[in-house]
Amino acid sequence: MREFIAIVVFIFTGFVLRSQAPSATLSQNDVLIGKRVTLSYLVPLQKDASYIHIPLKGNFPATKSGDTSAVSASEIEIIGEFMDTVVLINGKRFWKGSYVLVPWDEGTYRLAAQKVNINEKDVTLPGTDLNARLVVQKEGGKIFDIEETYSDLPDEPFALVSFLNKWGWAVLSIIGLTAVLFWFFRRKKEIPNEEITLSLKEKTLQSILQLEQKRLWEKNQLKEHYIELSFILRQYLSEHFSINLLEKTSIEAQLILKQYGVSEKLLTEIGVILNGSDMVKFAKSVPEERIIRANLDDCRNIVEQTTDERLTHV
Repeated sequence: MREFIAIVVFIFTGFVLRSQAPSATLSQNDVLIGKRVTLSYLVPLQKDASYIHIPLKGNFPATKSGDTSAVSASEIEIIGEFMDTVVLINGKRFWKGSYVLVPWDEGTYRLAAQKVNINEKDVTLPGTDLNARLVVQKEGGKIFDIEETYSDLPDEPFALVSFLNKWGWAVLSIIGLTAVLFWFFRRKKEIPNEEITLSLKEKTLQSILQLEQKRLWEKNQLKEHYIELSFILRQYLSEHFSINLLEKTSIEAQLILKQYGVSEKLLTEIGVILNGSDMVKFAKSVPEERIIRANLDDCRNIVEQTTDERLTHV
């Protein structure tokens, strides 16, 4: 009995640990060439966590079994746009992202691991295997002759009354047990997973509001406040323009945005926030509360204007 309990605890512990780790799954591991397959990622999120993933374009990196070089650019194609959202599963928040892929050559592929940035830390999204075939394989089997068997009929025909007299208690027991199990599992019916989909604008404005409500400047955490504000703005601009500004200096970020058609007025507002954050982080500047709140409002204004104007690369 102790060994059985230990095995159950071991299996349950392993399941819990795996459920908290990033996962990558395919809608089907074996697919015909030219058919679509969905690659989905699931990463657990803590409360108030922020995230950013720069999606791939064109072709998905992978290695083919037996080859030492990377797969050619035409073999696994990314179809459509990368989709991501935040979902609630059994009361826990998860980041969910998905690609739609199409293989164009037969073989077994190892889809390369990817990364997503959670709270300014890179989290590895595991790789997974995909088999692409020209035709669906079917296992054959030998054909055997039908062996006919015979049995003697009883002298007396089967009687329902005699059967119930002999086995009626077993039938009633099975019916009763089935009814109890049906009632029990119906009461424990799982709560359906609730999926919440927010636009980039809504997610960013929500992050700014959550940061404002923390009031970190009143807790001697002014530096942490501006680090998070700078990250929120950089993350939004990176996703909005499909570029990576997280590792750029404030000057580099403004020069890049200028090439993407951002107006001088907006560049000035962006520069005020990014440069002000640098002053707090590196020069230990201590702005007044009205300046802090004005920076928060300016950040909201940047999100509103860039979203409404639908700026594109020129």
